[in-house]
Amino acid sequence: MLNGQAIAKRVALLVEQNVEDSEFQIPYKALKKAGAKVVVLGSRMNEAYKGKQGNVSVKADATTTEVLAKDFDAVIIPGGMAPDAMRTNRNTVRFVRDAIAQGKWVAAVCHGPQVLIEGDLVRGKRVTGFKAIRQDLRNAGAEVVDEPLVVDGNLITSRRPGDLPIFTTAILKRLGLSVPDTTLPNETDRDADWWKLGEAWGGSSKSEIVQGLNTAVAGERYGLEAFEHYAENATDAEMSRVFLAICAIRQHHITLLENRLDSLGEKQSLPASASGVYAHLKTWLQFSRGDASLLRRALGDLQTGVIDMYKLRNKLTDPATVAIFDTMEVNLASEEPQVANLYHTRLVAETIEPPQPTSRPAMVG
Repeated sequence: MLNGQAIAKRVALLVEQNVEDSEFQIPYKALKKAGAKVVVLGSRMNEAYKGKQGNVSVKADATTTEVLAKDFDAVIIPGGMAPDAMRTNRNTVRFVRDAIAQGKWVAAVCHGPQVLIEGDLVRGKRVTGFKAIRQDLRNAGAEVVDEPLVVDGNLITSRRPGDLPIFTTAILKRLGLSVPDTTLPNETDRDADWWKLGEAWGGSSKSEIVQGLNTAVAGERYGLEAFEHYAENATDAEMSRVFLAICAIRQHHITLLENRLDSLGEKQSLPASASGVYAHLKTWLQFSRGDASLLRRALGDLQTGVIDMYKLRNKLTDPATVAIFDTMEVNLASEEPQVANLYHTRLVAETIEPPQPTSRPAMVG
């Protein structure tokens, strides 16, 4: 207390070029609303840092060279491509290392733990991070788990933009902060309306979440109809069985997506382009040439679906919706080798052509 007034918490928010916009914006806005003093730290004076998605443009308040960890209560490391630059700056790594040693809260999301790896700060720690760096974390001696939020000692980690409302709530609570007129849910409550916090703090709006869900529904409805036709036209019984099993998974995905729309008080609304995509599929089937052609088309569908779902999953900041997209991506990726195995074991004698990209309802992002 100073003259009867509480001293504002001071939080260092690291930044570099191509930072993931939402991973910078959401903690920044939430902490400001909670009355914290947020100090943006870069590596160079007078440089304008821009976000990976083009939504962030900010000048740092100071650099990691000129500040001391003892003057802050917490340090936040957002992701994107920024941590790859942060980890090459010895002053930034030193600053984070000092913060950990002094018992300050250090929170890293997505690719942010790359800075922790560089400082040898995850050895023996339980952490999480973006899928692409999890093996790097293991190699650095960490116990890696796939959870929205992991807290070990004074270290807080999360995986992706979809975890941001939970990640930011964890930071606020550990700093003893609250946001006016806002109830912060229990971090383990997966049924809480986390999307509302994300939206209030500058993340995905409800309309963007609904658009993403409808885009995913359109893609899965295309996949369901496509694989029903592939199963019907295949002459190989095993092929038909695999295709029908994929249809069952597509139907399950559609149910999950529709249930999420219902929970948001929204209804399904397929894009107008979907009917044209289905018509193209039926035309293609009229001129397809046997099982080899069907398998190549099916493989292309699955590969396109994996990429589309990966992009969509990393775009939104609603934990519940992103969890569905994550399940869908995993299922699509597991189906791809099944179809590839059918191709290699049954049609190896035929001329091999690369899988052709297929037209699906366009995914957001």
